[in-house]
Amino acid sequence: MPAQVSIFIADDHTVVRKGLKELIERMGDYKVVQEFDNGKELLDTYPFAEKPDMLIVDLTMPLIDGKETVKRLKALNDATPVLILTLDTSEQTIIELFKLGVRGYLPKSCSAEELKKAIDNIANTGYYHNELLQKALQAEGKRNPENERQKILEQLTEREKAFLALVCDAEEYTYEQIADKMKVHRRTVDGYRESIFEKFSIRSKTGLVLFAIKYRFVNV
Repeated sequence: MPAQVSIFIADDHTVVRKGLKELIERMGDYKVVQEFDNGKELLDTYPFAEKPDMLIVDLTMPLIDGKETVKRLKALNDATPVLILTLDTSEQTIIELFKLGVRGYLPKSCSAEELKKAIDNIANTGYYHNELLQKALQAEGKRNPENERQKILEQLTEREKAFLALVCDAEEYTYEQIADKMKVHRRTVDGYRESIFEKFSIRSKTGLVLFAIKYRFVNV
């Protein structure tokens, strides 16, 4: 993790935004360096004069909401990790946002401890996958025909299945740590990843998790 993680916050509720800033800066090596009332204000500063390490974005905002903000940043090829905070915890919304590339998703009712865990995980591993995402994906996976799941399962080797299980582990292992766990070289792990990417048109670590949970290949 960088010596000090810089964060931008976009939330149209001033009291919430100020409270969030105060809470985050009490957590440790985190600094909220800019605040915005909505996604339009944030995007109007792009390209950022000083690129943040993370964006914390409210889903429901006027002018440009959180989802549209993420879409536009993606179109600009910006890879800044985004943590979404929202009151909307519907399965469809959660899955849609992760498919857009957000790195974490939390309800605004979350505890300070859960917020810290999410920020820590994104800063250290790039991702935060919690129970909300797991339940949403498992529900979607159950709507897939069993024969479709079986066909996909048959395309995975035993080592690829073991790799997927470690990718989805609650410890949020890095690829280097996965290689150590599997007692293979990092290049071998890269080979497992690229093989799965190619077979199923997956492009990211988050995509691997979405894929594994959706088809019930792992329990997380």
